Amino acid sequence: MEKTTNLDLPYIMPSQAQKHVTHNEALLTLDAVVQLSVYDRDLTEPSGAEQDGERYIVADGATGDWQGWDGAIAARIDGGWRRILPGTGWIAWVEDEERFVYRGDGQWHQLGEALPALQDLELIGIGTTADEANPFAAKLNKALWSARYAGEGGDGNLRYTMNKEEPSGVLSLLMQSGWSGRAEVGLAGDDDLAIKVSPDGANWKEALRIDRTSGKASFPQTPAFAALSSLTGASGAFVRFSGSSSAVMQPIVGAVSQAAGLPTGALIESGLNSNGAYIRWADGTQICSQAGSINPTMATASGALFSNDEAGQYVWTFPAAFVAIPTMSSGVSRATFDSRRVFITYNGDNPVTATQAKLSFASTTSAPSLGLRLHAVAFGRWF
Repeated sequence: MEKTTNLDLPYIMPSQAQKHVTHNEALLTLDAVVQLSVYDRDLTEPSGAEQDGERYIVADGATGDWQGWDGAIAARIDGGWRRILPGTGWIAWVEDEERFVYRGDGQWHQLGEALPALQDLELIGIGTTADEANPFAAKLNKALWSARYAGEGGDGNLRYTMNKEEPSGVLSLLMQSGWSGRAEVGLAGDDDLAIKVSPDGANWKEALRIDRTSGKASFPQTPAFAALSSLTGASGAFVRFSGSSSAVMQPIVGAVSQAAGLPTGALIESGLNSNGAYIRWADGTQICSQAGSINPTMATASGALFSNDEAGQYVWTFPAAFVAIPTMSSGVSRATFDSRRVFITYNGDNPVTATQAKLSFASTTSAPSLGLRLHAVAFGRWF
């Protein structure tokens, strides 16, 4: 045997003369194939501008100086070309493609094709160094995850799954600024979804919690919203917040009330009694009204008119009391039309108070008992 089995390097024989020639030949071959890096793998012949030391993977259909060298390594040595036959498993770096290729089945293949599955790796570092505390570490500016489409053998969906061993453990996404925690989202210490934030990475406040069983959301740092989680109410109700950051369900229509000038009951209240109708709003507004038949006597001459005396005044007790004297608007109507004109006046001491109004009537003709229909409205506040 005069040559090595794998690299086909010449042996120096015991009785050989000029042993240095054989030695140098072996060194030239080693220099060409060790840490193999080729300029290109798409050329079928040299361009004529190659320099010593350059190496190429000859493409199929080679011609010229490379004719018959398909798939071989063409090395430029001492101004000429030397063919080096690659063995199975050889790996080369292709400079113009910036990728590794390997030799297999008599062909060159991208190295990535030989690595379809990486199993049971202990550390992966992308742009940085992974360690035992962070066995997967990446330092980059963008990351992309995309579903494998149906046409590619997938189903078009993408689900990112994370799992923890026990409910008391932590499964979360921690967001940092300057390596100091600022926000954390996940299942931290239990199985409810929570979001918490921190100004310094040491002091944390829980901003949102979603109960895993009921699905209800609570806001621990916003007591008024936190109070919502336990509320139930009938149709037509609304939520009222109190100054103590608590919340209660209130009917929209019902009894209005207030404490220290703040509404504590329903939004709208209305009622009807023998004195008429009223409506109250939670902001303190109140309107009372009455529409009914009256028979005032207007027989006392007063200038060109005839009016009732004080005893004949009509007293309207409001169906709901005001907190102060309201604004009045009133009028009368008759079932028949004639030339008589009837007027309503407010005469005497305190004709209008917070609880009642005294209405006086005047007519252009004397009327001992005139049938009229009264329309009266009082507008004011109930607190």
